[in-house]
Amino acid sequence: MAPGGPVRERGDVGDGMRDLPAHGTPAGSLTEGLLERLQSSARTPAVTAAGGARTPAIVFAATAERAAAGLARRGVHPGDVVAVLVPPSPERLLAVFTALAAGAVVLPLEGADPAAAEVLTSTDTRMLLVSEALASDALALADRSRVRQVVAFGQAPETTPFDELLLPGPEGADPDRAAGEAGGGLLTYRADARSVRTAVHGQEELLDRFRALDAQLALTPEDTVALDAAMPEPEQVVLAAVALWSGASVVASPGAPPSELAALGVTVQGSPAPARIG
Repeated sequence: MAPGGPVRERGDVGDGMRDLPAHGTPAGSLTEGLLERLQSSARTPAVTAAGGARTPAIVFAATAERAAAGLARRGVHPGDVVAVLVPPSPERLLAVFTALAAGAVVLPLEGADPAAAEVLTSTDTRMLLVSEALASDALALADRSRVRQVVAFGQAPETTPFDELLLPGPEGADPDRAAGEAGGGLLTYRADARSVRTAVHGQEELLDRFRALDAQLALTPEDTVALDAAMPEPEQVVLAAVALWSGASVVASPGAPPSELAALGVTVQGSPAPARIG
C-alpha cells in the first residue's frame, strides 16, 4: 500500500469493506489524532504484555488523552519535563504517550541509575510518573531533586494514583492542549564521571523517523510489533506510534522469549533494528 493511499477495512456495508481516512502520518506530534484514527477503524489492535493482559489500542489512546488532561490540571505545561520511571511494559509506554499528549518533554529513566537525581535537577523536572514497585525509589529521587509530584500506577504511599489523572475536572475546566501538542518530545542523556549531557528529540525529529519507519515497514492491521529494550527509547516510542497509527498491535514487553512472541503472532521485531521476522 502506498503511503497516503486509502486504508480499507472490513465492515458491514457496501462491498464488505469501508474506507478509513488516508494513511498519512500524524500532524504536529506522535500522539495527535491517534485516538480519532482508532475510533474510525473497525479493527481492534491492542497493546499487550507478553503473557499479560490485552488492552485495546483505542482504550490505550483514550486513557493517554484523559491522563494528559489530568497532568495539565496538575500544572504540567507544554515544554515542561516529565520523567518516567517504569520498567519496560505497557505501563511505561502509556506513561510516555500520556506525557507526549500533554505537550511535555518526556525523560525516560532506568531503575538504579546513579545519575537520575542529577539529570532531574539539571532539567528542572517537577513531575515523575512511576510504577508501583519503584515508588519508593521515585520518592527518594524527589527528595534529591526539584520533583514535587510523584504519580504512581497502583497504590503507593505518598504518591498520587495514576487513576486520579483520569477523573474529570470541574465543568469546563479541562484544558485545551491542541496548541501545546506540537511541542515536547523525548529527552535522553549520557552520564560520565564529570558531567551529564542531555539531548532533546523534538517532534519534528520524531515525525521524520515515523515517516521513515512507516515507509520501510508498511505495517497493516494484520501485523503485531514487538518492542525491545535494546532499542533506544525514541526508537521504541516511534515504532509503537507507527504500529498503532497503522492499526497494528504492539507487544510492549521487551525481552520476551521467542516462544511467547510467536504465540502472540509477532511479525515485526524491534531489535537490533525494526524489521520483519522471516
